[in-house]
Parts: sequence; structure tokens; C-alpha cells
Amino acid sequence: MKIIKMFLTISIMLILASCGFLYGEPTTKSDAITDISEAGWEVNDFEYTNQFGEAFGTKDLEGEYWLANMIFTSCPTVCRTMTPNIIALQEEVNKQGLDLQFVSFTVDPDFDDAGSLKKYGEAYGADFSNYHFLTGYTVEEISTFARESFKSLVQELPDSNDIMHSVNFFLVDGDGNVIRFYDGDSDFDENAILRDLKSILR
Repeated sequence: MKIIKMFLTISIMLILASCGFLYGEPTTKSDAITDISEAGWEVNDFEYTNQFGEAFGTKDLEGEYWLANMIFTSCPTVCRTMTPNIIALQEEVNKQGLDLQFVSFTVDPDFDDAGSLKKYGEAYGADFSNYHFLTGYTVEEISTFARESFKSLVQELPDSNDIMHSVNFFLVDGDGNVIRFYDGDSDFDENAILRDLKSILR
């Protein structure tokens, strides 16, 4: 039994250590900001449906920097913090004339149709001129997309009305590479993130 436990422990340590090899070793700038520009994360091509029922995808974002996150309209927990945080960022970004698009992917596409997402965005005061709430895929598709593009887990929680998803905001460059992620929840630091965005976008 001791040998088995030792083997399992070593295996877990090797798996964790391999993450740096697989994704590149991230450089942490602060608790709020993680630089992954050298990690080689690329966003998969996609075309989904926005809050107006229109097709929207990577072709519409070519050459644009964009900030992505995952939410769902009936989220009982972290989205209630994350969404006001990202809206606050959008307001400051627009006020300061920074060229940045915002994209939220619902992790509950069976419930969140275009109309639901439009109402959700309106309720939080999103400016739809550069904010795109997306649906129009299956749960399996968004789970795969989140895992492959943002190295993030999307998973329904048994006996719960919650869905596990990332609380990070992912900054994507004009070539579709993820170059930063920002904590959108407990370590959210609006001023630090804005300074970082300015240094990249100007």
C-alpha cells in the first residue's frame, strides 16, 4: 500500500510539473495579472451567435485585441462579481479610448439564448458597441473550446444549479494568441489591469 501511495504521489507531481512544458511557464506580474505571452496558447477558430442573434466569430476579431471570459445568466455565485468587474473595465477602456473588444461565452447554452444574453448585458450596463455575448453551441462544444483555447474547465456540478468555469479574463491579441489572464474575482485589481492594458494597447 505504501508503494502504491508513493507511486501515485510521484505521478501527480510529474503531471503538475509537466504543465510548464505543455503550456509554457507563465510569468506572474501580480496576483491580478499573469503574463502568458510566451506560453503558446492559441484560440480555436469559432463562429457562434451574439446577443442580437447574429453570427460572430474569430473572423470578426482578426487584428483586434479582445478580452474574453465565461459566464451564464443564472449563475448564483462568481458571475455576480465577475460581470460587474468586466463591465467596470469596459467603461474605463472606452472612456480612455483604448481599442479593445469584450467577449463573454455562456457556459449554459441550452438556457442562454441570444435574447437572454441581451437582457443580461443590458441589466449590467454593457456597451454593445464592443461587447459580444455568445451562445449557439452545445455544452460539449464550449467545454472543448474552453479547455483547448483557455486551458480552463467547464463542468456541471451534480446536485447544484451552478456550473464550474474559469473566473479569469483572458486577453487575446490580434493574431488569436492568449497573452495575459487577469483575475476577475477575488484578486481583481482594476487599476493594475488598466495599466497593463494601456502598456499593450498604446
